[in-house]
Amino acid sequence: MNCIPRKSQAPQTDLPATGLKDYIADLAARHGVTCIKTGISAMAGVITHLAYDDVTPDEAEQLIIVLRRSKVIDGPTMLTIQGRYLDEKFHVRSQR
Repeated sequence: MNCIPRKSQAPQTDLPATGLKDYIADLAARHGVTCIKTGISAMAGVITHLAYDDVTPDEAEQLIIVLRRSKVIDGPTMLTIQGRYLDEKFHVRSQR
């Protein structure tokens, strides 16, 4: 599934420590970012399946990717959000 940005915005800097799934959904909604399946994404899915390299990001992970592509967030912010989201998703306790 590819996500299609509607517009670009400045990088996001105020990130929460918890509640990342809701934060990501809210950030995407505020910037008009949505996920839709395209022919290219369907083809990419078939190729990765045939290569036995299936990776299925959930909706929040897909939104993180399109937020970066649409320049709502920058690369370092994307990595921070992704890391915190996955830690929260898999119940990893922070060592901070």
